[in-house]
Amino acid sequence: MIQKEKIQRGRIDDEFVKLTITGKIDDILLLKTPVNLTNIFSEIGDRRNFVLIEGAPGSGKSTLALHICQEWAKGKLFQKFDIAILVKLRDPLVREAKTIADVLPCIDTAVANKTEAVIKSLYGKGVLWVLDGWDELPSDLPRDSIINKLIRPDMSQKGALHESAVIVTSRPSSSAELHPLVSSRVEVLGFTPHQLEQYFTECLNGDSQAVQTLLERIRENPVVEGSCYLPLNASIIVNCFLSDNHSLPTSNHGIFISVVQSSLKRYLKEKLRKTIPVGNITSPDSLPSEIRTQTVQMCQLAYHGIEKNKATFTDGDLAALHITKEISNVGLLQTVPSIISDGDLVYYCFLHLSIQELLAAIHISLMPPKQQISVFQKLFGNPRFSAVFQFYAGITKLSTSRPILSLLPRFLCPVPATVFDLVRKVVKNEKEKECDEPKPLLLSLINCLYEAEDSRLCVFVANLLNHNLYLDYTTMNPIDCLSVGYFVSACSNTSNGFTLNLSNCSIGDQGCKFLARGLSKCPNSNNDIPTAGIHIAEIIENTISGLDLSFNAIGNSGLSTLCEALSTNTSLKRLDLQRCSLTISDDNGAALYQLLDTNNSLEYLDLSGNTVTSCRHIAAGLAVNKTLRILGLYNCELTDQSIEELSTGLINKIERLDISGNASITEDGMKTLARHLTTHCSELTRLYIPDHLTSCIKTVFRDANKERKRNGLPEINVYAFNLDHCMYF
Repeated sequence: MIQKEKIQRGRIDDEFVKLTITGKIDDILLLKTPVNLTNIFSEIGDRRNFVLIEGAPGSGKSTLALHICQEWAKGKLFQKFDIAILVKLRDPLVREAKTIADVLPCIDTAVANKTEAVIKSLYGKGVLWVLDGWDELPSDLPRDSIINKLIRPDMSQKGALHESAVIVTSRPSSSAELHPLVSSRVEVLGFTPHQLEQYFTECLNGDSQAVQTLLERIRENPVVEGSCYLPLNASIIVNCFLSDNHSLPTSNHGIFISVVQSSLKRYLKEKLRKTIPVGNITSPDSLPSEIRTQTVQMCQLAYHGIEKNKATFTDGDLAALHITKEISNVGLLQTVPSIISDGDLVYYCFLHLSIQELLAAIHISLMPPKQQISVFQKLFGNPRFSAVFQFYAGITKLSTSRPILSLLPRFLCPVPATVFDLVRKVVKNEKEKECDEPKPLLLSLINCLYEAEDSRLCVFVANLLNHNLYLDYTTMNPIDCLSVGYFVSACSNTSNGFTLNLSNCSIGDQGCKFLARGLSKCPNSNNDIPTAGIHIAEIIENTISGLDLSFNAIGNSGLSTLCEALSTNTSLKRLDLQRCSLTISDDNGAALYQLLDTNNSLEYLDLSGNTVTSCRHIAAGLAVNKTLRILGLYNCELTDQSIEELSTGLINKIERLDISGNASITEDGMKTLARHLTTHCSELTRLYIPDHLTSCIKTVFRDANKERKRNGLPEINVYAFNLDHCMYF
């Protein structure tokens, strides 16, 4: 678990932050610290005790909510509270609850009313409300709902819930409206690689050989590997490994299809005493007659839930759809008694929201093509529709109905009649955003293209983007990286260069690997993709004209691979490696020398925000390079010695040089640089120096410019900036 507080853009120098840059965090731009469960209310101070626990589907939020209440009951956790109340927000009665008594798990109404009176008399002090599943509440929750009063109490006056503490769980995609209200945000990250191996070891009874076999099989498929950090997915994978002769799903939708298939198989065997093939759930005609009707009805109910934004269903819902209660016997739909009623009310919910979304996607895929388009148009903007679409695209490959790409989430414009019209509108909408504004809609489009596996449609989108894919400040998980890799590869045969901006996208070692592995999905790609390590370099070979990887912790190993591939590149002109957790020294700077020595196209290189303990290799590369025009070394911990080393290489056609933000450089270092510039760098016109050396502009560099003029060289414009400066050339 991590705790996220103050905004600090681009801070990746902290070790914990580096470890968590895996593309699994919804907002990498926040200062993050590891947090124990016992400390989630710490450091809130005078603010309200209101904590939001976020996590991807399957990360364990509901399990954690239950665990919190169990540990409180055992006297092990949060004992400052006199009572802990767990409220499952998916419970239908919760939506209609108006009073505290309405949501208390008391069969006896008199007890509920008495408890409410006590809570009110204390203004909620000593009460911990654990609200599980904010993303499962309907968007039209009544304003007088008790849940709304818990979330948004009137703090201007002392009310019945004024001093209550609240924990609420939610998917990140549904929690934005809570961010201004909460005192602290906590995220459940799921398994680390070490924890995943430990979990598999427990599941496989300590069989180390079987564990290694399973891990090797997982690494063979990037989609499965990229989703196993989620405990739910990991549990599904290991069960497939145990039950299906070590065979594993090969796609994200395949993971959940395996759950449905397994449940149907178990139902046939244990309830009907039949051992017959289940068939393909995406094609009901192939299913045995014993389960065909139940499966079709479950898909119908799942779609109804998506359409009405419901995660739970009552007997009335089933009756209105002419669905029998027996579908709950299959095992995919749970029958749950409401804990806030007298026991007479039961409701139904799917084992997990992802299973509901998969079954809804199957239901849509079975409709006539024209009706599918109509459904997508009707449901466009539904908060869970993007997840349904991902399953739909995986099932159909978009082969029957291209216009379904209109599923892209939260797009407010009217849905166009064709996919081409839609794509044009999506691209136009995203291009109008500010440069540092996330672009989830555009990323969703790229994911759709990956699922469709149609390189021609990728080229169409690339042309609309003017061959510039800007996803900066858009957090990318491994599967997103895979999709982007495929998209770039699919466009590799176009004559125009491609600019790829992935700055501040939470990409680390794993993300880089998945970017490269996306190339292997494209039929036009002949690249040999390795299966381990950081191999982002393959993506840009003779395809990309600009690549921005700033604020992603690719590290020295990533730099070495990148520079090696770029050494023979003939298309890349701009490379931005700001704050990429690099350490450039005498021992590991050879990769940069190789890049500058052999690359004949690079014009812009920014290494700002990395640690440069030696400039020897950079200088040697500059001395032989013929194309570089702009070099950024802002805030690289440069010293006077670094400046002396760098000066020896400044004999090429550098036009702009940034060495600002380096507090250890003194006036002596500026004098060394100025002496060299009096006879070298004939095209240098802009120089950025540290703020504390401002006086050198009117002394050291004024004299140097006079000497340059006598030598027939142009004047250098010198600027000084402080440590907060962020240089844009």
